[in-house]
Amino acid sequence: MLLCLSGRLKVVYSRADGREVLLAIRGPGDVIGEFSGRDGQPRSATVQAIDPVIAYKLPDQRFNTLVQRFQLGTQLNSYLLGKMRESATYAWQLAHRTTAVRLADLLITLIDAAGPDHPCPATIALSQEELATALGLARSAVTPVLAEWKAAGLIRVSRGKLHVADVATLERISRPDVSTSGQNGP
Repeated sequence: MLLCLSGRLKVVYSRADGREVLLAIRGPGDVIGEFSGRDGQPRSATVQAIDPVIAYKLPDQRFNTLVQRFQLGTQLNSYLLGKMRESATYAWQLAHRTTAVRLADLLITLIDAAGPDHPCPATIALSQEELATALGLARSAVTPVLAEWKAAGLIRVSRGKLHVADVATLERISRPDVSTSGQNGP
């Protein structure tokens, strides 16, 4: 079990053939590996650092002892359920959102996950290929979107990095049709 103290991590599901899809972005304050730590089953995903990361490693038994000692079971269950709810939103986005909206949402999620002490949260150390893979797309699907955003001054791109220059506009792109008609969000 890991407790992320600083930096950003991506949680991916990987296949034996090398294909992968992004499941989540994690940052300071997040617990990583708690599913396996709680149920004793093999891990269901792989965690990869996006930035330099500082994390505290805690053996499963020690983590469970601390949860019991400090009566954190209810809070941990709420945290785990929150992560599960995220996956439903993500699955919906995969099926129903355009590439631009999905990419904007990913970039905003990465910025938000950086935490308050990150020196440059709007700089994302992922290549165009990695961004496309994170969305389950080919690079050719994200390249025109990034080119359009670059021309509009929303982003700057360099080898293996992307800098978001206009966070507010990307936030608007990532939420194009906020629904007020039901309990489910966009």
